[in-house]
Amino acid sequence: MDKQYYPVEIEEKWSKIWSERVISNKDSDTSFSQVIPPPNVTGTLHMGHSFQYAIMDFYTRYNHMAGKDAHWQVGADHAGIATQMVVENNLAKKDITRHELGREKFLDEVWSWKDYSEEKITSQIKRLGCSVDWNKYRFTLDDGCNEAVIKAFVELHRKNKIYRGYRLVNWDPSLKTAVSDLEVVRQEKDGLLWHIKYPIEDSEDHVIVATTRPETMFGDMAVAVNPNDDRYKNLIGKNIVLPFVGRKIPILADEYVDMEFGTGCLKITPGHDFNDYEIGKKYSLHEVNGQVETSDTASDFKPINIFNEDAWSNKNVPKPFSNLDRFKVRKAVLEKLKELNLLEKEEKHHISVPRGERSNIVIEPRLSHQWYVKTKVMAARANEAVNKGEIKFHPGNWVKTYFNWMNNIEDWCISRQIWWGHRIPAWYDSKNNVYVGHSEDEVRQFYKLDDRELSQDEDVLDTWFSSSLWPFASMGWPKKTEDFEKHFPTSLLVTGFDIIFFWVARMMMMSLEFTDQIPFKDVYVTGLIRDENGQKMSKSKGNVIDPLDLIYGISQDDLVEKRTSNLMQEGLAQKIEKKTRNQFPKGIESYGTDALRMTFFSLATHTKDISFELGRLKGFRNFCTKIWNAARFIDGYPNEGEVFEAKNDKDKWIYNEFNITKSQIEKNITDYRLDFAINEVYEFFWNKFCDVYIEECKKSGQTANLRPLLKEILHVLHPFAPFITEEISELLFKERIIN
Repeated sequence: MDKQYYPVEIEEKWSKIWSERVISNKDSDTSFSQVIPPPNVTGTLHMGHSFQYAIMDFYTRYNHMAGKDAHWQVGADHAGIATQMVVENNLAKKDITRHELGREKFLDEVWSWKDYSEEKITSQIKRLGCSVDWNKYRFTLDDGCNEAVIKAFVELHRKNKIYRGYRLVNWDPSLKTAVSDLEVVRQEKDGLLWHIKYPIEDSEDHVIVATTRPETMFGDMAVAVNPNDDRYKNLIGKNIVLPFVGRKIPILADEYVDMEFGTGCLKITPGHDFNDYEIGKKYSLHEVNGQVETSDTASDFKPINIFNEDAWSNKNVPKPFSNLDRFKVRKAVLEKLKELNLLEKEEKHHISVPRGERSNIVIEPRLSHQWYVKTKVMAARANEAVNKGEIKFHPGNWVKTYFNWMNNIEDWCISRQIWWGHRIPAWYDSKNNVYVGHSEDEVRQFYKLDDRELSQDEDVLDTWFSSSLWPFASMGWPKKTEDFEKHFPTSLLVTGFDIIFFWVARMMMMSLEFTDQIPFKDVYVTGLIRDENGQKMSKSKGNVIDPLDLIYGISQDDLVEKRTSNLMQEGLAQKIEKKTRNQFPKGIESYGTDALRMTFFSLATHTKDISFELGRLKGFRNFCTKIWNAARFIDGYPNEGEVFEAKNDKDKWIYNEFNITKSQIEKNITDYRLDFAINEVYEFFWNKFCDVYIEECKKSGQTANLRPLLKEILHVLHPFAPFITEEISELLFKERIIN
C-alpha cells in the first residue's frame, strides 16, 4: 500500500470499473429498487443532487450486499421551460430568436444542448461512484417515455379525466406561457396601496376601494364587502359605476372580505387575481349590456381579460389606456384618477410580488385556454394508500404537509406554450372541434372522420406530467418488461420536501391510475443543502459549490471564473469575486468522493435546511486517511487466519463492541437515519478499533485478529465509503466487496 492516501487516483479507477460493469444479483428472489429523481438537462449537477445521489447509492449498495437484486433506475429529465430558456439565451448571444429559426430547427438546437448537458451529467454521476446500470439509462423525452405519455394522456381524456378549459393561470409574459406554482417565486418588498373612489350609481356618494393594482380596474366585475361590516350594510345590492369604463358592477356581501384591510371594500377582478376568480365563480359574475350580473348557473361565469399574452392592455381596455404595457397602464390610470379627483390617497404597504423563477418577470394571473387533469378522485385514492400505511413518509411529520396539499388540491394545468416537450396529442379541425388520440391516423379512425384538414395542438405538456409517470414508464410501461415485473412498485424514493406535491403526490396518483399499484413503499424526504450561513445556494448569490470541485479541488482563479461567468445580472460579478477571494484565499482543496459522501450522510438530519461547511468535510477526509493508515499498518503483519477468533478479553471486548455497533447501524439504516449511522461508524473505527484495540495489539503483539476484523469492518463501511473500502479489500484480501 502507498504510504499516502490519494483519493482521486483510487476513485477514478473504481468509478470507471463500476460504470462499465453491472452490479447485480439478477438471480435473487428478492428485489430492492428505486428511481433517480431525473436531473434536468439544463447544465450540471449541484450539491443537492450529489447529496441525494449519495443516499440513493448507499441504499443500493447496502441492499446489494444483503443479497437482493438492487436496481437503481437512472435517467434525466427534459425539463421543458428551463431547458428551452437556456437554449434561447444561448441563441440570444448570437442575436437569434427561436421564432426566426422556426420550430424544427430550434428543436434541433435543443437536442444538441441536451446531448452536451447529458454527457456532463452522466460523467458526474459516474464520478460519484453511483452503482447504476447504464444500459438501462432513460430520458423523459425518449421514444419509450413518449409512448407512455401519449397513452396516459389519451386514456385520461377518454375516461373524461382530462379536459380543455378557459381558466386563470400563472402567466409569464416574457416566456408567453402558463407556469406552475413551483416556477413562481415570491419577492417581498415595500410597495404602495392606492385608495380609489368608486362612484355609486344614482348617487353623489362613493365607496373607497384600496388596491395594490389599479391597472386591473378595467377588469373589475364587483366590489365586495363583509356582511358584518356596519359601514356598508346599506350599500349591499347597489351598483358601482366603474370609472373610465362606465360598466355597472354590483356591491356584494361576502365573508371572505377582511374588514381590517384597506377600507373594507374589495374590488373583484376575476380575470387577474386568483382569489377574485374564486369569488367571481361563486357568484357566476358575467356582463350583460354593460351591467355585471350574478347567477346560480356556473356556466354563466365570464371573467373579463384585459391583458394580451405579453401583458399589454387589450381591446377590453378603453383608449388612452389600451395597447400599453401593464405598468404604463398603472401610471396612466393614477394620473387620470388624480386629474378627476378620484384618487383619495396612497400609502406604503408591504407586498409579495410573484416573479417567474426562470425569467424574473412579474407573473400575471391571466385567463387562457389550457388542458387540465381532474385530480380530486385520483388524490383521494392516493390519500387512501397513505392512510393505510402502504406508503410511508420518513420522517413522518411530512405526512401532514402531504395531506395539507392533497386535501386542497385543484385541477392540474398540464399545458405549456413552448416548443420543447411532449407535444399534446390533440388535433383541431377548421371549426375548432378537438380530437384526442395516439396519432392523426388513429384520431381519424377513432372519431370516424372524413378527409377534413386537421392541425395538431401547438402546446406541449408540463414537464411534471411526464415526470409523474417516471417510476413505471422508466421501467418500460406500458410494456410489461422484465424490469417492470420485477422492480415495480419500487422500494424507496429519495426526494426533497419542496417537491412532495409537485412530483411525489402526482406519481402516486398516476401510478394508482395506470398500474393499480403504489409507485414506492417508502419516501425518504431530505432537507435542502444550503451554504455555511444557511443561505440558499444560487448563481446570483455567488455561493454555489460544484461537488466535483470538492472532489478534485479548484484554484481560486478558476473558482472566481466559474462563479462570475454567465451571470444573469452582470453587475454582481465584482461583489461575488471579492466574496469568493476572501472566503477561499487558496481555492478549494481536493477532498475526494468518500469524504464528501460521509459528510453528506452526517448532514442527513431530519431538518428542512442543511448548512454545508468545509470543516466537516475536512474531518471526514482525515477519517479516510485514518482508515488508510490503519489498513496499511495491518498490512504490515502476516496473514494468520481468515476468521476472527477471540483469544483474550480485548478480543472479546472489541468483537462485542463491533456487533453492538453493527446492530445499531442497521437500525439507523432501516430508520433512514444515516446521520446517526455514520456517527456510529466514526466512533467505533476511530475511538475503539484504532485508538484502543490496535494500540493494545501493538503492545501485546497479538495481531492475528486485526486482519479478519478489518475485513468485516470494511463490509460495514462500504456503502458509506465505497472507493477506499474496495481498494483496501483488493490490496489486502485480493477480493472485491461488490462483485
